[in-house]
Amino acid sequence: MSFTDVTNLLEKTQVVAIVTTRANGDPVATPIWSMVVDGEAYLRSAFGESSWWYRHVRAGRPVAFAMGDGAIAERDRDAALALPRERVSTSEVTTGHPVQQLIDTELLRKYAGAPQTSIDAMLSAEARACTLRVDVPSPGA
Repeated sequence: MSFTDVTNLLEKTQVVAIVTTRANGDPVATPIWSMVVDGEAYLRSAFGESSWWYRHVRAGRPVAFAMGDGAIAERDRDAALALPRERVSTSEVTTGHPVQQLIDTELLRKYAGAPQTSIDAMLSAEARACTLRVDVPSPGA
């Protein structure tokens, strides 16, 4: 698998499973949404900084994606952990960056059938402040 495979998964799959690491080193899978704009993948925390997956990523802990339908993590987090994983890095996207509006547009397109409350959460100022770009993993990651 490759980083291109990760980007393709994040573009085509409604729900992806991000795999982060707890402080004790145990991996945990969390179902989240993702958006791809101009070939770059982005994530947002609908719950802002209080989301534990987001806190794990910002703390510099290892991050990967389960390479399959992440909706499995909504039902069975252990099953999501059994899927092959691909490591990634992330970088912050500032709230004023022009790509934020493009991410909003892609979110509205990709998740048009989702509950409006979920869409509203992802479009909130709090979520926009917790936008991450998915990057090629850092050497040694």
